[in-house]
Amino acid sequence: MGSLDDPKLWDYHNRLQMSLHQSSPPDWQTACQILNGMSMPDMLDELWRIKSSSKLDGLSVFAPRASGVNTARLRAGIGAFQLRPPGDFDALVGSLPADQQWSIMSVCAVTQAPPNLSPSLWSKYYWSTRSLPALSLVASYSPESGGDSNKSKDDAHLAADIATGVSANYRPGANPATYTVTVIYRNFDKWKFGDDDTELDVIHEPNISVQLSPDPNNPATYQAAFSLINLHLKRNWGLIKPDVEFSLSPQISQPGLGGVPSGALQAQIELHVTSTISLTAQTSVGVGPAMKPGDPPDYGALHYGNVSFSPFMIGILGHWDPP
Repeated sequence: MGSLDDPKLWDYHNRLQMSLHQSSPPDWQTACQILNGMSMPDMLDELWRIKSSSKLDGLSVFAPRASGVNTARLRAGIGAFQLRPPGDFDALVGSLPADQQWSIMSVCAVTQAPPNLSPSLWSKYYWSTRSLPALSLVASYSPESGGDSNKSKDDAHLAADIATGVSANYRPGANPATYTVTVIYRNFDKWKFGDDDTELDVIHEPNISVQLSPDPNNPATYQAAFSLINLHLKRNWGLIKPDVEFSLSPQISQPGLGGVPSGALQAQIELHVTSTISLTAQTSVGVGPAMKPGDPPDYGALHYGNVSFSPFMIGILGHWDPP
């Protein structure tokens, strides 16, 4: 079993034991709420302990009716320990982020172990399976494989984002929309901190993009950027409590092919509606050439000499990854 040296995990464990064993019938609702507040690996550890105390079946019956929790995530974790998981188990697991799917499928190796494996050894079998590094998801070269590799979608890879947004200070009567196509190095992080529910990434997903606007006063803009700091809160509850990302990104941009480059620092909030669609809100401060008399008006920013401020832009972002 996993260690309970962490005081927070010990508190979770004690509260679970009280909810399941000190009342009759067990307080299933409280147990579900406690499990819901744990990271996926820690929740799976506690579900293993609950299984050993013969309370797992009762919990699985109540879980679909639990209120105020992510029932799909909870049912997927419970199903991983059942000899006969629910009929929609694959769909439940498939709705989770890849790192949580990996944790659950590692546990499934226990329930799918050879029948001659003694249950008393399952705990050891589980931990030796779960301790496999994420890198094991990538197949290495072998003569039999012919050099093909099946990479996890969590690995860093080239992908594309397509976004449309609305500028705050557009010229009255003009089209306020902008359209951006971005080539991005998805899932690249120089440094990463945190757990599977909350991550802090440093130097995150460098990218290059082209931004277009129907307004003739806003020429095409070419931009290179990366997220210096990206905080990812993974809640995985769709529109009720979605994943949210907060990022701070330095940028270099150039309007048109002959324009003068400028630099900016952009803050963004991204709300993940689904795994492929997000809503975004951005604001930025830039440094570049000052506006001169006769220059086309820039209705998307406020200018103060060489400094410009874009109050906000809201938009919809679509993510595309190669199959």
